[in-house]
Amino acid sequence: MKKSVLFLLFMVATVGAFAQNKDWAIGGKIGEPSGLSLRNYLRNDKNAIEINFGIYGGIWGVKDSYKNGAFNGSGIAVSGLYLWHNAMGSSRFKNYYGFGGQIASRKYYVDDTFNGIAYKKEIPSTGLGGVGSAGLEYFSPDSPLSIFMEVGAYVELIPAVFYFHPQAGIGARLNF
Repeated sequence: MKKSVLFLLFMVATVGAFAQNKDWAIGGKIGEPSGLSLRNYLRNDKNAIEINFGIYGGIWGVKDSYKNGAFNGSGIAVSGLYLWHNAMGSSRFKNYYGFGGQIASRKYYVDDTFNGIAYKKEIPSTGLGGVGSAGLEYFSPDSPLSIFMEVGAYVELIPAVFYFHPQAGIGARLNF
């Protein structure tokens, strides 16, 4: 009898442990920006904090006008977002949205002359602005993996006020 009760308690505890949401997720995204993300699901089961690091400007805006010149290539970006997420119908799908800040570093080029010879002058630029994101994520029932797609935008405030850059991508996360 004692063994049956202990076995039953063990089974209930095990099933409860697997049914709980994970606290952390790490993953990768292909898109704009492409890179790595680290997410911490907060204990209230409604919010998360996400940090992203990746290549910025590799898809949209590779040759975009910027200040008094133009980009011609990609750079790097680091962003931090506070997210709200909600279960949709089934607990396997969640939608999320959030806002935060982003630091982006790229080089842009301006037309210049030296001794009457025209050339493109390279200028490094580090921008700071706001970022917003919204997405849909599918959690596999038999695996710690989830897949997602998201859209968003970066609006630079320093040094190019209101420079707008769209962002979107697809990716996967390992939830642990």
